[in-house]
Amino acid sequence: MNEWMRNKMALRVFLLLSLFSFLIQFGSVMGQNQERLQNFQPIKTTETKSSDQVTFAYDVSNADRRNPVNYTLHSSIGENWILTIQNNMSYAQRDDAKTIVRLHEKSPSEKFVEIAMFGGTSDKFWTAVNTEESGYIEVYERDTGGWSKDYSIVVGHGNNQGLSVNNGQRIVTDRLSLDGFNPSYITIYGKDSSNSPLNTYAGTISFDLIFGDPSESPVFYLPFAMLVGVGGLVVAIVVFKKRTNPP
Repeated sequence: MNEWMRNKMALRVFLLLSLFSFLIQFGSVMGQNQERLQNFQPIKTTETKSSDQVTFAYDVSNADRRNPVNYTLHSSIGENWILTIQNNMSYAQRDDAKTIVRLHEKSPSEKFVEIAMFGGTSDKFWTAVNTEESGYIEVYERDTGGWSKDYSIVVGHGNNQGLSVNNGQRIVTDRLSLDGFNPSYITIYGKDSSNSPLNTYAGTISFDLIFGDPSESPVFYLPFAMLVGVGGLVVAIVVFKKRTNPP
């Protein structure tokens, strides 16, 4: 009888210790998750009738693909818009360190536009789209020198012009038809899984969205403006070289 009581008491002590250990671990995980959620909040947001601006700290690139950072845009943007992305984050010295940005339509639509910016020594860059009809399609990819922190990435869509993307150096996707695209929210991540190494350790990434009626918005002139901007830069460089290097 005494031995049975001792075993029962030992079992109770074991169960209490196990429960106590579980509560400590659970509290630690909840604290870490809360800290991650706090870190992923925007550090600056500005909204007007025809624009939406948001800036995030570098931590957003350390979110994993199953738990990306989400930012909801205006309730109704329409199909005429231009998004400028300024990526000033410092990447880990690995060629697989990256940031994935997706611009989604409102659920249940599966349509999204994806921009990938890698760090390391490659500065790899790609654009992709996903639609209900065609699925996920990579539209453009450059393995080295695909983007630079010195230039903004510009993504735009017009209801009669389709999708255009400029990587800061040239147009890499031009007037791609998506049968309309009305953005609703942005997702950002970089890790393939929660156990993946960190991608970024400093800096910020900002998004500047302008939208509105084509007759009243510079978005109406998006493809032409993108071409003129890049073409004008090339002309300016050529002229400058001619002036500084006389025959």
